Amino acid sequence: LAEARKALEEEGLAPGVVTREFSDSVAKGAVIGSDPEPGTERAPDSAVALVVSKGAPIDVPGVTGETVADATAALQEAGLTVRVAPERVDSPEDAGTVAAQSLPEGSRAAEGDTVTLTVSKGPALVEVPDVTGETTADARTALEDAGFEVKLKKSFPYLGDTVAGQSVEGGSTAPEGSTITLTIKGL
Repeated sequence: LAEARKALEEEGLAPGVVTREFSDSVAKGAVIGSDPEPGTERAPDSAVALVVSKGAPIDVPGVTGETVADATAALQEAGLTVRVAPERVDSPEDAGTVAAQSLPEGSRAAEGDTVTLTVSKGPALVEVPDVTGETTADARTALEDAGFEVKLKKSFPYLGDTVAGQSVEGGSTAPEGSTITLTIKGL
């Protein structure tokens, strides 16, 4: 790029806007083309736009759910630079694993581009509603609205529609997204 700018100035032209594009055949940092093309007559001090190669594209690997060490190794092996965000976030991913990456899996990046990893501190703990004595429908709605999965366990003989018990006591906390099993009264 520096050589191209120098050559333009020697010809009495000014370097213009520089854009960057991926190229499988032109090395990173080398000029792919210009606008106008070389050999075109231009007034002195006219600007010439340059297109510079970002090198061959790299397909960004997906590392969500992996340990930070494994994710870093995979991204560096692909030719990318890794940064770990200072703040950890609540996530369905296990604590200490990658919850999110700044460049999505399968996206194209240039060699040396930075991928920021956000680390999980595990699922958020949510207060479990007490649904004992409620109808199955009301109990399911309350638990799902609080962020839980619901499983039903019906006692035999099953004729009722009232919650007799729940696997996690109401008022306590459980990881968001976990399953609460409801025991439904029979006779």
